[in-house]
Parts: sequence; structure tokens; C-alpha cells
Amino acid sequence: MRKNYVLFLKAVLILFGVGLLAFAVFLLPKFAEMAANYYTELRFLKIPGLIFVYCTAVPFYIALFQGVRICDSILQSDPFSRKNRKAFTIAGVCALIVALMYYGGTLALVFLQVDRLIIYIVGVLIGSCALIFTLLCAVLDQLLAKAIEIREENDLTV
Repeated sequence: MRKNYVLFLKAVLILFGVGLLAFAVFLLPKFAEMAANYYTELRFLKIPGLIFVYCTAVPFYIALFQGVRICDSILQSDPFSRKNRKAFTIAGVCALIVALMYYGGTLALVFLQVDRLIIYIVGVLIGSCALIFTLLCAVLDQLLAKAIEIREENDLTV
């Protein structure tokens, strides 16, 4: 694989992480305040909603860091390593945690009888994307395991 592509992917991951962090710190509280002022019946969800989003950011950033570690490993010409398998596993678990948190949060809003459909749609959409990423990490983990097994067999043959 060309190193330019991996460097580009690593740069995109880092810039995405920094941009999202800036959004979460500077703009998200302002959006929450505007939404609380516009939907006065949902004002009680402003602080819990911000705490929820910040809590879901932790596993997201752990998974993002694992992606950067995988890029570093590829740049060091060691793409088929157990370290990368572990990184895919950690990223998959983090994505599963995000999915379960969003599904649980959406379910909690149902029990609170929040009547804004868009909130449910966004919660289920983010949870579903995280679940798909979990499955992708599991498939790539198994593919990497097979590649490591084949590489080790070839090393023993030679």
C-alpha cells in the first residue's frame, strides 16, 4: 500500500478528531442553549444531554486513537501484526459501547416521553453507524488473524 494514502488517512483521522473536539468544546454548548431556549419543554435535557455526548466521546476518541496506531504500524511496514489485531478489537469494543449508549439513551428518552422524532432518529442513526463499525472491526480482525497465520506459516516454511 502506498505510504501517501496511509499518511493521508492518518492526517484525516487527526484533523477529524481535533475538529470534533473543537466543535464539542466551543459550539455544542451554544447549540444546546439555543435548543433549550427554542424547545422550552426539553430544557431539562440540556445538561444531561451534554454530559451524555461528552461521555460517548470518550470511547469514540479511544477508537480514533486505535486507527492512528494502525496507520503508524502500516507506515512502519508491519501491517500484519498482533498489535493491529488488538487495535481492531479495542476499536470494535469502543464502537459497541457507543452503539449501546445511544440505543440506551434513545430508550431513556422514550420512557421520558420526549415527543421529538428527530431526537429518536439521530440516536438510532448514530447507534446503527457505531454498530456497523463494530461489525467492520470484527471482520477486519478475523481477516487480519488469517493473514497473520499465513505469514507465520510462510516464515516457518522458509
